[in-house]
Amino acid sequence: MIVDGDTGRLIGALLIFAFPCLLVIAALGDVMGFRISNRLNLVVALLFLPTAIWMGSDVVTILWHLGAGATVLIAGIILFSLGMIGGGDVKLMAACGCWTGFAALPLFLITVALAGGLLAIILLLLRLILSKRIPEASSLARLLGRSRDVPYGVAIAVGGFVILPRLPLVQALFSA
Repeated sequence: MIVDGDTGRLIGALLIFAFPCLLVIAALGDVMGFRISNRLNLVVALLFLPTAIWMGSDVVTILWHLGAGATVLIAGIILFSLGMIGGGDVKLMAACGCWTGFAALPLFLITVALAGGLLAIILLLLRLILSKRIPEASSLARLLGRSRDVPYGVAIAVGGFVILPRLPLVQALFSA
C-alpha cells in the first residue's frame, strides 16, 4: 500500500469498492436499454491500474492482469464477430479480466456463463408468460419483448461479485 495505516486501507477499500459499484451500473444500464457504455467499460479497466499501484502490486503482476484482460478482449472480439455476444459485453468482460488476472479468470468466466444461461432461461420463461401483459412503452416491455437479446451485463456483474473476495487486491486489503 502506498500509504500505511487506516488512511491507506480506507483509500484502497474505496478504490476496490468502485469495481463492484461500476458493475452494478453496467448491469442496470444493460437491463434498461441493452447497452453498456464504452466510457463505463474504460473506467472499469483503467481503475484497475491505480488500485493495483495503490495496493502495492509489482509491475509483473500488473502486466499479467492486463494480459488477462487483453486475452479476454481478443477472444471476445472473435465471439462478437460470430454474432455470439454483444460488443459492450465483450469490453466489460475484458475490463473485468484486468481485475481477475489469469488466476481468477476461469472462475469468473464459468460464473458468467452459468449466470448468463440462467438469466436467458428466466427471460425466456418471463417472455412467454408476461410479454402480452406489459405496456409497450415501458423499459420492462423492451426487456420482456420477443427479442432474443439478453442483458449479459447482469451475468458479468454476478461473475464479478463471485470472484471479488478471491481477487488478490481484496485479499491484500484484508491482510494488511
